[in-house]
Amino acid sequence: MPKFAPPPPLTDETWHALLALAAELAALKPWTFAHESDLVGLIDPVTGETRIGSVLGNGGEVFAAVFYRRGGLRWILQMVSEEPDPESVDMVEGMDCLKLELVPKKELWKEDVARHNAAGFKPPGKGSVWPQFRASEPGWHPWHVTQTEAEQFLADLPRLLAFCHFFRQHPDLYESRAMTEIPFLPAKLPARPLTLEDLEWHPVLLPPVTPRSFQPSPEEMDRLRKLPRLPGAVFEFDSTLLPGASLIEEGRPCFGRLSLLAETSRGLIMGTEFHSAATAAIDAAGRGLVKGLLNAGVRPEKLRVSRSQLQPMLEPLCAALKIKLQPASSLPSLDEAMDALTQRFAGGMI
Repeated sequence: MPKFAPPPPLTDETWHALLALAAELAALKPWTFAHESDLVGLIDPVTGETRIGSVLGNGGEVFAAVFYRRGGLRWILQMVSEEPDPESVDMVEGMDCLKLELVPKKELWKEDVARHNAAGFKPPGKGSVWPQFRASEPGWHPWHVTQTEAEQFLADLPRLLAFCHFFRQHPDLYESRAMTEIPFLPAKLPARPLTLEDLEWHPVLLPPVTPRSFQPSPEEMDRLRKLPRLPGAVFEFDSTLLPGASLIEEGRPCFGRLSLLAETSRGLIMGTEFHSAATAAIDAAGRGLVKGLLNAGVRPEKLRVSRSQLQPMLEPLCAALKIKLQPASSLPSLDEAMDALTQRFAGGMI
């Protein structure tokens, strides 16, 4: 069995405060009147950082308060404004949030049980009533929160709870509003129940993505340029998360990222490269392609990719090597190999 790092330490005062807020969330049951798309904006009173709060549980499966931060803002806005594929690995790639989930006791990790026991915590009722605090970052499995993240919970949970009390009295709050138009709370809550005048509605738009391209080392570029060009050859390339295959980095579980290069006409795999998802997508894709081409020993005439984000990453490199980069709706040779690898590693820890 892999050895995990112990959870980050939290002060007793912080832990007891978190449990009190979790009990308040469980008693309020905001998922009975709020939907996960009923978003509320929060401005950090110290840093000025924007976060978005939401409640899960309207579907009757996951009962939680979630706070999206940094890259997670793009993720949640895409979720409510588009129709994403729930099976897509992009669902994992962009997750960046803090979540307080109420779960059955049997779903608690042993570290959670130890903390609850040490605090003498026993929630009223049965079922999904046990609090579990987690942080999610792109490419990583959910993990225990740090002291800093716990303090963010202490800042954001009271504001989300205050908003839920208000929303219960104003169920038509979001009517006639665009999905990405969000009410923002005051940075500092008033010492009274919220009113309509306290909310500031703002359209929250997705910031433009600045494309980055991979640059190999001068030594690698020299070796790539010396590869013979194979006229008419078409290769397929993909670099993606492999959710079923995970590994341990820094004592924490993270997803695996796999790069595959295949020769289209015969379906031969020319190169494979496995990274932890802690490696940036651009670096994993670039290194995977470089290794695959060097392993193949030739430069193809065309390279097909199906993921739109790969094109700007690889375009300058392919142009320099006089390889025509082609977007494709599917990659038959790679899809078959990827399915086989997904089944092989399903639920595994490398």
